[in-house]
Amino acid sequence: MCGIAGFFRAQGGEPDADVLARMTATLAHRGPDDDGFLVAPGVGLGFRRLSIVDLAGGHQPMATEDGDLHMIFNGELYNHREIRAQLEERGHRYRTRADSETVLHAYAEWGPDCLQRFQGMFAFAIADTRNRRLFAARDRLGIKPFHYAEVGDTVVFGSEIKALLAHPDVPREADREAAALFLTYRYLPSPHTLFRGIRKLPPGHRLLADEHGVRVERWWDVDLTPPVEPVTDAAERLEELLTTSIRDRLMADVPLGAMLSGGLDSSILVALMARLHDGPVKTFSIGFRGAEGNEAELPHARRMAEHVGSEHHELVMAEDELPSLILPLIWHMDEPLVEPAAIPVYLVSRLARETVTVALTGEGADELFAGYPKYSRDPWADRYAGLPGFLRGAAHRGLDALPGEHRRLRIAERSLGIRDEAERYASWFGAFAGDDRAAILDPELRRSLSDPAARGPIATWLPRVSHRDRLTRMLYADVKTWLADDLLMKMDRMSMATSLEARVPFLDHRVVDFAFTLPASAKLRNGTGKALLRDTFGGLLPPELRERPKAGFPVPIHTWFRGPLRGFLEDTLLSDSLARRGVVDPGMVRRTVEDHVSGRRDRRKELWTLLNLELWYRLFLDPA
Repeated sequence: MCGIAGFFRAQGGEPDADVLARMTATLAHRGPDDDGFLVAPGVGLGFRRLSIVDLAGGHQPMATEDGDLHMIFNGELYNHREIRAQLEERGHRYRTRADSETVLHAYAEWGPDCLQRFQGMFAFAIADTRNRRLFAARDRLGIKPFHYAEVGDTVVFGSEIKALLAHPDVPREADREAAALFLTYRYLPSPHTLFRGIRKLPPGHRLLADEHGVRVERWWDVDLTPPVEPVTDAAERLEELLTTSIRDRLMADVPLGAMLSGGLDSSILVALMARLHDGPVKTFSIGFRGAEGNEAELPHARRMAEHVGSEHHELVMAEDELPSLILPLIWHMDEPLVEPAAIPVYLVSRLARETVTVALTGEGADELFAGYPKYSRDPWADRYAGLPGFLRGAAHRGLDALPGEHRRLRIAERSLGIRDEAERYASWFGAFAGDDRAAILDPELRRSLSDPAARGPIATWLPRVSHRDRLTRMLYADVKTWLADDLLMKMDRMSMATSLEARVPFLDHRVVDFAFTLPASAKLRNGTGKALLRDTFGGLLPPELRERPKAGFPVPIHTWFRGPLRGFLEDTLLSDSLARRGVVDPGMVRRTVEDHVSGRRDRRKELWTLLNLELWYRLFLDPA
């Protein structure tokens, strides 16, 4: 795994090597083992390497023998040996064993169509110096990041936004409309970022820059063909596909392991790894002490580790140690810290990096096999919208009065009564929905928004799947937004902050396409998700883990905000600096703070979102 950065100008010109060095240096945490640079007319390519495959070779940037094509590559190509054999038969000569060299030769042979042959996670850029053309691409699901900005006639790009900001021509300016999107979703849906002019290359898209400008095109999407007939061998097919995916992701010349929470997804992953791995699997878990810490989760992970005989490592943190990590992790994210759970992801990555360089993790299973409670609750939330107003009001008041242990029911409150499909889908995981969002936004910003409902990103994808059932539409929308721009972004940033490569076997595109051929009944049964996963792999798990509900990682921010962090929260959110941003209404922010600290209403999600947005402004945009 690596970090890439660069710039390209089709008209040529002498690039600044010092600028390229500064851009690349911001990514040192992504690649502590090596660096490399190319400076040519109109082109600057910078590279930081975390050595995984072919430790002695694999130095980048790589070039073809004729010197026309130069490439920087971040990721892993799991089927590179098969593609290499085809390319060698066609006369290509290799100088390394690295999978990255296969990407370069494949592009030289097949051009942009090479992408369809790749199985893996990647973001890369290839500069064609003869034809003055830049070609860049991002993997199907968005596992690896790629950001870019058009500055005059120059394209500046990199794995992380901080690399772009090191270029003197890229301005540090906030995008207020993107901030409104963040307040809705709690993350920035592609192609948006909080920086004006800086964009994400969306998952499954490619970029071409030449003398005619910059063009972005989609090169992959989920196969959305409706199932023709019931899948009779679904369990066998899923076991075959997931086993193959895990076997592929054991490709490494360095030690590897797995993150183990004790939940269904990571337990299945570790059980299958134990079948395939030579020797005990190394597993890593984390918990923290405190009134509402998740130290109770650790016995489940311990039980699974004992069940498969893994070499288990765990860390228990005191909850008062966690808030000090918020600012450093916002810096690593380049964005506000979307979820408090990013903190334990960072800590377990740091723990794993003491022993291994690669760790497999269970991201994606919830979005493919309906693991979240919202999937079973959305239909009755839609029906609720048809109730008379006085009944809806009574239900809202009842949910709002529930104590903290009923948090999942209270989460449903924000989605009740929203009839618009895209708006309701956004509200399940969002921060401010419906009337709450309209109230929190600065009035001038609210009037100027091109999409006042901030429903655009999800509404963009839903028409592509209008011919499928409600559950499939929800899953597809989540794969295209929440999964790519929240969960995978979090996993990439938090693992790479510790120089650890995270691999996600559930997101092999063959597993993804298969999951979308399944009917809803194979995923959601009697209100419980992941039915097929439990049917297929339940026998590999201890009995007490087979039917565990979705747990997550309960970071106790609501008690922090009413206790040790209350002063910090109030000083930050009730300050003059927040009011100057022109994004939120200070009066509504004050009311939200008072609602929570007084105990009138649990506003943890909204306050966490506002706090992180303000801290992001201070960290990236305010002087000193």
